[in-house]
Amino acid sequence: MPHRIGKVNNIEKFDSEFFNIPATEAHIMDPMIRTLLEHTYEAIIDAGVNPKELQGTRTSVLTAISVSGTRSYFSFKSEFGELPMTVCNVSLMANKISYWLGVIGQSHNIDTACSSSSYAVVKAYELIQSGECDAAIIASANLCLNPHVQFQFYHLGVLSSDGYCKPFDEEGTGYMRSETIAVVYLQKAKNARRIYATLVHGKINCDGFKEEGITFPSVEKQKMLLDEFYKECEIMPSELSYMEAHATGTLAGDPVEIMSIDQAICAKRNTPLLMGSVKSNIGHSEPASSFCQIAK
Repeated sequence: MPHRIGKVNNIEKFDSEFFNIPATEAHIMDPMIRTLLEHTYEAIIDAGVNPKELQGTRTSVLTAISVSGTRSYFSFKSEFGELPMTVCNVSLMANKISYWLGVIGQSHNIDTACSSSSYAVVKAYELIQSGECDAAIIASANLCLNPHVQFQFYHLGVLSSDGYCKPFDEEGTGYMRSETIAVVYLQKAKNARRIYATLVHGKINCDGFKEEGITFPSVEKQKMLLDEFYKECEIMPSELSYMEAHATGTLAGDPVEIMSIDQAICAKRNTPLLMGSVKSNIGHSEPASSFCQIAK
């Protein structure tokens, strides 16, 4: 088992009174929802908005979370009664944020494993584009609290033997698991008071059946996604100067990603395409990993 992991500090600290949550509930509430509440508040304030302004608005909340490390533990403690079902349940984490803010847009969790936060961003973008909501909060978290999950990933063969993540490196044997708490407040540009970045387009697809198995990626489908994406954006792939890749350092994923990018982006280039993966610095934060790429 790898002996290294990326950790977030001070997750035990939480001002329950500020969020109007009883202390008895806050003590067993999954740390992911506690920290996501804090970061949601910070994201809204940082956008120049008073959270009270959002009450009653069609603001959607989409969380991107895969595993709760606390629900299985507290669920077997009879002294806590029904509380673990509401404060440690992944399906209710988006609802907790919506409830606290008083917003009435769509509110649900998205779990597509390592693509969860990317998928959530695309769905939020589509909701705003279609007029189903006016703004969206996309919140993603990954806290490695349950050693049994680490054990399962290890036997799946995706964790590096030395605890280091080496994207696009022939010595790469897998990735180091890492924790992340991240929130994005997505608004229409005309309504935004402070803009850090503009989301131009978003697109997702699925590999479908593959002879290699369900956990293996597909060169053909990744290339198809890139071709369709840049065509819809009306951007020539040859115009790109840098690409932030998913690259986790796994023997199955990295070669496929490189091949699909080479075929879709580099086939007609005359200059090198610079590439990178933030995972070489902080490890792989699984469902929240796309947010780490954005932050980079």
